Amino acid sequence: MTDHTALIQLAQRLLTESAGSPIRLKNPVKMNSPNLVLRCQLDPLLSNIPPTVVIKQVTTTQFNHPDGPANESHRYLNEWASLEFLRNLPGSKHYGPRLLASDREGNLIVLEDLGEHPSVEDLLFGNDQGKAEKGLEAIGRFLGQLQAAACDRGDDFSAIQSRLRAVSPLSDSTMDLREQSGVFQDCLERLQISPATGFWEALENLERSIHSPGPFYTFIHADAGPHNFLYINGSVQLLDYEFGTFHNGLLDVVSARLGFPHTAKVQNVPFETARQLERAYQRELAHVIPQITDNRLFEQGIADACAHWALSRWAGYWTYYFKECFEIGEETKNKKMEISAEEALTMRSKALTLYQNFIQFAQMSNRQLPIAETLQSYIRLLQQKWCELEVMSVYPALRGNKT
Repeated sequence: MTDHTALIQLAQRLLTESAGSPIRLKNPVKMNSPNLVLRCQLDPLLSNIPPTVVIKQVTTTQFNHPDGPANESHRYLNEWASLEFLRNLPGSKHYGPRLLASDREGNLIVLEDLGEHPSVEDLLFGNDQGKAEKGLEAIGRFLGQLQAAACDRGDDFSAIQSRLRAVSPLSDSTMDLREQSGVFQDCLERLQISPATGFWEALENLERSIHSPGPFYTFIHADAGPHNFLYINGSVQLLDYEFGTFHNGLLDVVSARLGFPHTAKVQNVPFETARQLERAYQRELAHVIPQITDNRLFEQGIADACAHWALSRWAGYWTYYFKECFEIGEETKNKKMEISAEEALTMRSKALTLYQNFIQFAQMSNRQLPIAETLQSYIRLLQQKWCELEVMSVYPALRGNKT
């Protein structure tokens, strides 16, 4: 193993200063990450620090912070800001690993080690339907509790970001799709699709609503897929707050309804199972956001968040994949992207899954129909080009639930 003595010594010094008594870290184990992540045991054991800690140091030059050291990352700084913010929320509940120590010059944070536990994604690909459904419902409760605790504390988070010179990285959740109108125009014109009446107005109104403070405005994770939730004794803990920001809280919640589009292993979630997650979330927020008990308002918010995700993935897939598939052919594009035909099929099916799930809900709820109808016209052309195209199957553990 590479010698990480200097890094461990720095972490020891920071923990010692925090604890007020000498601390030694031993038995470091390198974890799988593009950056340097070490799990270390604590010696001696202390009541206020977990028996093992995780040291995270930025070593890759990806996502650099222009005003910081050569290898300092936007994402690293924002995770630091997010975890510090979460540490200071009222109450005794923890919303992820506790931030134990940090050092700007050393580009590192030291975190509580939550231990070896399955992720909710592991449960979804397992064979225990009951546990998988409990894991998803626990996600809803967790997001509701987190967002309730963080509600109206945006100034606190901004102050921490300002002190650290951190910014929230742009994500699919937070991009403003009004700035992508040229992408949609290009797609519609190239494929000779006539947008549904009211499409452009609906897009404008949707994004104005999504990006304006409203009843659902609170702290979001912006990458709240099942791969980032650890399932621990019937509840969950959330990891990797690199994209943390204040925005529309429903953008985290609706990802189950869409098959979790921000995970590499997109599959389908039955409608009623996704709704159970959303109801658990709704109950947790009722005492902080009374309007959330208005099911019409809540359903409108769900439809808006789903429409935003669908448009985000439409813009992304068209720009980086589908456009060139229509221009230069599938075989050439596969070679350019260095993916196999099987991987290309999976990519297309992921996109279709999200699109179709949004359209189904839009039609059922009679909301965001101009966007749904225009997207449906686009899908028809995708299915004509790839006759074998189908939505992803239901997650294995949920296949007993046919609702």
